[in-house]
Amino acid sequence: MGYLDALRNITIADIKVDLMRTAYDNEGALLNKFDPRVVIVWSAIFVIVPWFFYEPEPLFAMLVASLTLAYLSQTSVYLLVLLIWGSLSNIGFIVILSSVVYWWQGGTGGLRGAVVDNSVALLPFTMKLTVISVVSLAAFSAMSPKKLAKGLLSLGVPRPFTFAIAYGYRMMPVLLEEYHDLVNSLRLRNEAPENRGPFRWRYYLYLLKLSIKAFYPMAFNVAKRSRVTVEAMETKGFSHSLGDEASRELRLGDLEIQPRDVTFMLVSLLFVVVVAVFL
Repeated sequence: MGYLDALRNITIADIKVDLMRTAYDNEGALLNKFDPRVVIVWSAIFVIVPWFFYEPEPLFAMLVASLTLAYLSQTSVYLLVLLIWGSLSNIGFIVILSSVVYWWQGGTGGLRGAVVDNSVALLPFTMKLTVISVVSLAAFSAMSPKKLAKGLLSLGVPRPFTFAIAYGYRMMPVLLEEYHDLVNSLRLRNEAPENRGPFRWRYYLYLLKLSIKAFYPMAFNVAKRSRVTVEAMETKGFSHSLGDEASRELRLGDLEIQPRDVTFMLVSLLFVVVVAVFL
């Protein structure tokens, strides 16, 4: 399913499948083929690099490259749209608020001129944030939870923290499915308003109330699932293995930096040099 098709026909089932693919493996993703340590270091570098550029041209080149990489890494279209929407809405709010304040204080050029000036002034900052967000999303959603946990563990992150990240990834689609089931069960027991009002506001208010009511049972179920998981892991000696060096070496034994990992890093750095010199 292409990105445009996914945006035209959004369903809960599509979101579930997308989250399942993100949480349970993404073998075809470009960034999933590299060593996780290289991908983590690479993403850390590209979180810093955009702040060294101030002109729109190099930032635009980085934005195009990051979006292309996100496409090749099969990044979730829903997460990508949500991320871009969040960035644009935040910047839009800042632009509107600053423009109204400028116009209210009697600034020259009027409200429209203030909006244009503030938008142009904030364009580089917006592009930097978008590049960083897209790169981070592509890197961390392309790697499987198991691979990400191994990469962080090999870089010295405590194992309980890496386990929590992997566990959160695994639980995400389960929680969404359970939340959907709870909302459907509440809809069966609560009648929707017959008179939906202008723009269907009563119906949307009804859905909002159901979504809030469904949150609390889900939170209790999550606590119950977490306790069962902890008990099951303790029976297998999870706490004992945390400080066992042999267990750590066994988990990280299959990690190996190959020539393609080095090539990927060098090509990325060469791209930054080209952008800095020629743009």
